[in-house]
Amino acid sequence: MGTIMQRKKKDGSLSYTAVIRKKKGGKVVLTLSETFPSHQAAKRWMRNAERDLKGKNAVERAIADRHRKTWADVIQDYSDASPKGFGKTKTANLAYLQRLDFGKIAVEDTDDHVFFTLAQDLLKGVQARPADPREDSPEHYTLKPRLPQTVNSYMATLRTVVLYGGPISNITMPIQAFETAILSLRHQDMVARSDRRTRRPSLEELDRLLTYFYARYQANSRCVPMHKIIGAAITLAHRQKALCSLPWVDVDETRARIQIRNMKHPRRTQGNNVTTWVTEEGLKIILSMPRDRDRVFPYNADAVSRLFTDACKIVGIVDLHFHDLRHEAISRFFETGLGGGSRDIIMRYTGHSPDGSLSRYIHVEQVGDKYADWKWWPVLFAPL
Repeated sequence: MGTIMQRKKKDGSLSYTAVIRKKKGGKVVLTLSETFPSHQAAKRWMRNAERDLKGKNAVERAIADRHRKTWADVIQDYSDASPKGFGKTKTANLAYLQRLDFGKIAVEDTDDHVFFTLAQDLLKGVQARPADPREDSPEHYTLKPRLPQTVNSYMATLRTVVLYGGPISNITMPIQAFETAILSLRHQDMVARSDRRTRRPSLEELDRLLTYFYARYQANSRCVPMHKIIGAAITLAHRQKALCSLPWVDVDETRARIQIRNMKHPRRTQGNNVTTWVTEEGLKIILSMPRDRDRVFPYNADAVSRLFTDACKIVGIVDLHFHDLRHEAISRFFETGLGGGSRDIIMRYTGHSPDGSLSRYIHVEQVGDKYADWKWWPVLFAPL
């Protein structure tokens, strides 16, 4: 029989690790262990595992299985082999797939049904074990259903491992089985591409936000000057992470250029440093910031996004994301005919490549500049 070890976690709750050891000739030849949030779950796993190991040659097969590559193994190999790493979303998706039960499945035992079941579980809201074992609890595994677009993100990330991870792990990948599963998932509407957003803020909505944030900053200058960051977003057309990462050394005031390091890209974010042109208003906002820190906007990008979302709720603005300000900026570039309205010139400001996704940001609503004589320009241009 195996043993169950009880451990008290930092939050005061208990975890239970079931351990099974098999010996041959006095030596341990196989060790199996799993950790569970309840003693009952650990006992059930141990009972089932002991039963499975009683079959003919079951121990030998289990030993052989320990040397086979699982999906957690090949995902790790794939990640370790990348010299530049991956973006935030892909890294998180890969780590999550490793922690799911799917990560324990041997690659050679994977068929199209395994891939289909993985997506089905993700859609239902099956939760992987937490990255921090101290956060493990029965409540953690409560189903949290996901949208087909979210499932599609996980499956698209896994597809890169299926397509390119074979030579890295020296294993034959079930590419055809994966593609067959995806066809069925699309047919059943279990995976779907993200809806194309066309949301732009109105001047009235921006007035509400800037009034709120400017008053907040005037009351306490230690607050993040969100009015400046919003102004930068609608004049520079960059994401909050790019804005908050911009160092002063990458600002060329004379030529009105900035360099965006590791600009987000579907295939090569790391090392994708792009020099972009800067609008006159954007440069004025940059130069209005103090130079007492290494970065122009020395704030946490996640905090900026959270502050923006919270403010929208406070001032009564529905369904507006910080990223929508990038849509606003690029659409305005076309409405005002920036650079003569040339797509090639506007890409110099946005940082898109000719084969990039510029079109998804263009939602032209008028001809001309709705920001002409905007009352907020003096505030945004004033030294902080």
